Amino acid sequence: MAKPSSAPSRLRQPEWLRQFGRRLKVARTRAGLSQQQLAAPDLSKSFVSLLESARSYPSVETAIALAERTHSSVASLLLDPVSLRLETALNLLHLAWGMDLARHSSDALQIAASAELLAPDMPVELRVRSMLVRSRVAMATGRMEDGARLADEAVTLARRHHLDSALGRALTVRGIADERRGEFQAAAATLEQALEVMRRSKSIASEEGAWAFLSLAAVRWRTSQIDGAQTAYQQALEKATAVQLPRLRGRALTGLGIVAWKRQQFDPAVDFFSQAYAVFEEIEDLAEMGRVLNNLGQVRRTQGLHAEALSVLGTALRIREREGDVRGRSATLDELAQVFLALGRLDEATDASRRAVADAKAAGDQAREAVVKVTLARVLRRQHDQQQALDLLHDAVATLIRLGMTKEAASASAELGLMLTEAGKREEATDYLVKALTLPASRVSTPPDDAVDRWETEPHGT
Repeated sequence: MAKPSSAPSRLRQPEWLRQFGRRLKVARTRAGLSQQQLAAPDLSKSFVSLLESARSYPSVETAIALAERTHSSVASLLLDPVSLRLETALNLLHLAWGMDLARHSSDALQIAASAELLAPDMPVELRVRSMLVRSRVAMATGRMEDGARLADEAVTLARRHHLDSALGRALTVRGIADERRGEFQAAAATLEQALEVMRRSKSIASEEGAWAFLSLAAVRWRTSQIDGAQTAYQQALEKATAVQLPRLRGRALTGLGIVAWKRQQFDPAVDFFSQAYAVFEEIEDLAEMGRVLNNLGQVRRTQGLHAEALSVLGTALRIREREGDVRGRSATLDELAQVFLALGRLDEATDASRRAVADAKAAGDQAREAVVKVTLARVLRRQHDQQQALDLLHDAVATLIRLGMTKEAASASAELGLMLTEAGKREEATDYLVKALTLPASRVSTPPDDAVDRWETEPHGT
């Protein structure tokens, strides 16, 4: 235990030291401890007496030990009641902000409400943070309009009080609300404004700066601005590395891997995904580990490295089963089915595809369900179960068109047209082949396994 520094002169005793001594004595008395008992085993009774009479300074190590022994906190020993309330409210909001909102939305709301109740006179910056917690919870629970409204209120409040640090965070959340609602041009403009505010306030090298770049990268990817997405991911990586945010660093590396994959730069893609996996493994983020491995497995499948793909995807599947990630498990099973199909292992491909469809249905994800039905139809076609394959493709095409996934719909329509031709249904086949050629180009890109735009403990999320 560190020893006290030289005893200060009574004439020079700072107010905080006198208050610390007084609070320490109160805390000791409430805990039913004598000075000797508080001191044991590594301090002396005289040292405790010096602290209580403000004649010696405590080290950080000593303050922590005394707080533990009196069943209090360092903050309660150092801060007056008003400051302690505000400090506690800040810590509560920080806790709520960092939670997995998709899983713990109600807990986050309760924590934010407790902070507001504890400090009804909280500074404007904390009020902005509280609004943004509520905004992110709304988005995480599918209430996008509520999320956008609360973010707007936070932006207005921060602007009214000229708080650039709070404004940068609020604009980031507002931009993400636009991105989640498919308003990509508005999202890009708002996120670029957020970054400009953070540059002006010299707060861009921060968690908020890294999130803003990640979100901007997602928007650029969605609008097929691949070069812009790469630049934004690189900037997010630099900021996350500088401020030591491993989870954000891993997500930036994942994004760079997807960009490289899009360009068919397979070796760099594998390298980025491998780096991302190492980061997530170190912090034991199983959900992100599963996503990265799923994307890596897809790259290996694209390269024709089927044995490696099966190994990687098998690990991804075990992780997702452990996590209870039904939607993610559907994506991995779909990939496994495609590898099994390429290897001619049709029974295994059928089993994986049917499980993928069931999981997508259980997750309520119509887009994922339509995509995996296409895979199952391909498997059934190889098994000569033509009618069931046709039924699945009809259903998948209708769903994909309804959801605006025209690129996927065109591919499925072409496959359906060929199958109808084989079945001798030439007129209907012609309709679907024409549809495959004339469907309007999708205005957005869908990232593999939705790894591009996640905001979980953060503003990225699905």
